[in-house]
This record gives sequence, C-alpha cells and structure tokens, in this order.
Amino acid sequence: MAEWRLLEPGADVVAELKRAAEVDELCARVLANRGVDAGAALGFLSPSLKAIGAPEEEAWRVAARRVARAVRGGERIGIFGDYDTDGITSSAVLYLALSRYTNNLAVKLPTRQTGYGLLEPYVRDLFADGVDLVVTADCGISNRAGVEIAASLGMDVIVTDHHIPPEERPEAPPAVAVLDPKLWNMEDPLAGVGVAWKLAWAVAREMGDPDGRKHLGRLLDLVALGTIVDIAPLVGDNRALASMGLKHMNRALEARAARPGLGALVKVAGVRGSLDEGDLGWKLGPRINSIGRIKHPGPALDLLLTDDSREAMRLAFLLNQMNSDRQQRTRYAVERAMEGVDPSRTSRSWSPRRGCSAGSRARRRQGRGGDGEAGGRAEPARRRLLRRVGAGGGDGRGPLRRPPRGSPPPRGVGGHRKAAGLSVKAGAFDAFVAGVNEAVRAQTLEEPEILTPRWRWTRRCRWRSSPTGCSIGTRGSRRSGAGTTGPSS
Repeated sequence: MAEWRLLEPGADVVAELKRAAEVDELCARVLANRGVDAGAALGFLSPSLKAIGAPEEEAWRVAARRVARAVRGGERIGIFGDYDTDGITSSAVLYLALSRYTNNLAVKLPTRQTGYGLLEPYVRDLFADGVDLVVTADCGISNRAGVEIAASLGMDVIVTDHHIPPEERPEAPPAVAVLDPKLWNMEDPLAGVGVAWKLAWAVAREMGDPDGRKHLGRLLDLVALGTIVDIAPLVGDNRALASMGLKHMNRALEARAARPGLGALVKVAGVRGSLDEGDLGWKLGPRINSIGRIKHPGPALDLLLTDDSREAMRLAFLLNQMNSDRQQRTRYAVERAMEGVDPSRTSRSWSPRRGCSAGSRARRRQGRGGDGEAGGRAEPARRRLLRRVGAGGGDGRGPLRRPPRGSPPPRGVGGHRKAAGLSVKAGAFDAFVAGVNEAVRAQTLEEPEILTPRWRWTRRCRWRSSPTGCSIGTRGSRRSGAGTTGPSS
C-alpha cells in the first residue's frame, strides 16, 4: 500500500508568500508546497527571460573564444548530439546558431545500436569528415576516453552537457572547455538544450553580433521543446525558457510563420488550438524520440532544420509512422515479457533475484528499440531498483533506477538523479548483480520503508496572465515530491 503524506506548509511561510506574490492563501500554500520562497514567487508565476542567468563562468568565455577562432579561421566544426529529443534539439540549436557565422559545419548523431555518447567510432567518423573542432550536445560529460581520442587525432573538443558528472569526467585539457552547469551547481536543472542555447548566447557576444539577441529568441521554440520533453524541472532558467518558448511557438503557429518542421509535426499529431507543455511532452516529443529507438535519428534532426514545407510534411509523416511502429513493438514486447513474469507475485512484492527478468526478456525478443519502455511497463517502477541491464554479447548496457548506496561501481555510469545509465564489463555481469543485490539488502535493512511509494497531495496551481498570475484549479495532483511544474500548470 502507498503511504500518503499531506503537505502542510508553515503558516508564516504561507503568509509571507501571500504578501510577496499578492496571491490568495490557497495559491500561496501551493507555492510553498512546491518549494517556492517569497523572493522567487513573482518570477515563478511570471517567468521572464530577464531572469535567466547569463553564461558568465570562465568556461563559457573559453568555449566562445574557441568557436569564434574556428569561425574566423575557416575550421570545420562538428556538432555531435544524442538520439533523444533533448539531444536532437540541442544539435539543432547549435547548428542554427553557428550557421549565422559559418557554413563549414557538420552534425552527427549517435545510434542506439552503437551506443550513447562520444564513443570512439563517432570520434573517428568526425575525424574522417575533416572536423577540427567538436562541440557535443547533451552528451560528453561521461566520455573522457572519447575526448582523449579526439585530442590524439588533433581535434579540439567542447563539451556541452547537463548530466551528473562522473568521477572520471573530461578535463580541460584535453577538452577546450567542459560546459555542464552541474559542475558549478549540482542543483542546476538546466536541460541539455538550455546549455546549448547558452553557448550560442556566449558565442553571439564573442562575435559581436548586433542581432544575436533576436536570433536567440527565434530558437526558443526548440529550447522549450527539448526542455519539456526531457522532463527537466520547470523551475529557474528552465521555467523561463519553456514559458517564453511556448509563447513564441504559439504566436508563430497562429501567424502561420512557425518553423516548417514544428508546424508539420503539430498537424500530423492532430494538435488543435494553442500548444501547452502537455502537447509537447505527450504528442510532439514521442514522435521525435520514436525514430531514434528504431533506426537512425537523422530524419528527426532534418525535420527541425528544413525550410521546405513539403519536405517537412514528408518527414513528419515518417516520424508519425515510426511512432506507431514503436508503440506496436512496445505492446508486443510487454506481452512477451509478461509471459515470463508472475503478475500476482510482481504486484505484491519485489525480489532482487527477479529484478531483471521482464526487461531482459523484452530486450532479447525485440532488440534495443523498445526495451526500456517494455521493462518499465512490465515491472512496477517504484518496486524496481535495477530495471534492465542487457547481458548478451559484449558489455551490458541499461538504465539504472535509484542506484543503491554501496553497490560496486559499473564500468561506466552517468545521467540524472533516479535515472542513471550504466554499462557493465563483459563477463562481470553476475558479479555486478550479486553486488547490487547485497547493497539492496543492506539498504532495505537500514531503511525498511525505502520501497514503499510515498505520494504527496497538493492542489494544482494553474498559471495565467493575470494580475496575480495564479488561479487555482479544482483538480488534485498526485506527485512524489514537489514534481515538475510547467508554465501553464
């Protein structure tokens, strides 16, 4: 049974929020429950680009100077991204921003079949393409070896990422600069596309671009899309970027001046009226993500970059079909996975000895395209610490949920809180599982309630453009923790 905890903010905190934000008591309670203090309340309710932190750390200036030198020297710049929406929008933002200053650009995306991150095969592909400067997008913080290989081949590397840095992260040198906000503030929620946008901002300043601010504003639709689909917490800079990006997108759609790819995607997704964060997260995002789960994600990037409306519709229909294919594969994989799981036992309890069964079976039957989704649906998410690690030929790779304290370190690990990726050296999988199980047993003895779902009940505060900026809906919201809030929620 889930344990319900009702949030009861202090009366003094609520009163201070009422005065500072000029809202009623119920809205003030919601703000308090979401961890918003009096000083941040107005910015939370009325997000503005003026509140976004400028890229002032020295690493941003070093990176911007190196990009400017590459532009002025005619060097070839290679942008290397990821196969998910955050990585694809990050790559698109960097390409569109740098294309103002040079046409000597290349964009490369990874595939799930080869793996995520700046791996050696991708580095050698970039070298073969004549790249002098590599700029990563939404990856690289865990790819020290890849950066070193690039340096040995004579290529400079700038890392832009937002994932939690591992112990063996790239250093500068051999990287020119490592731009990950979590290096200077572990609580910074910025998505990968937000980091890419801030690098574009730093480059525009370094280039002395008089129209740089206007051009950066035109990229906010992509920033909002990547931020929301990556489920980045919509607080701080993310909240302002997502809110302003949604406004920009809706104004452009209404004026029939939207980016062709986004306009086409909205049509094939069947979205009517103004877009909100739910439309981006549940309708547009899955169609961009789907192709990277099944084959090369290049068409998704092409969709965001094309200026041709006919080509945009062709690509949007392709992505729509890939999304339908991905849904069918996932349904099939879940059915096959459940054949190897006793649903009655799964629903009552969890055993570390059975922790990998459903996801691993789904992967064996379906390949990598839908294994994460299938494993997640076949196994109650809150009762699985280790979801799925492939144990076939070569290194095992997979998502790790809630990495247990004290578990032996895998070969590679990184990602978000409660959503880490890992790889295990070939031949060491059994030892890794045994170590994780031991750590889980020790942790559950120390904290017997750790596997008990905890739900917090709050009232949802609906943001509007009004004098108070807040009106209260009647729906309840069940979330674990304060949750992710959107510009219109």
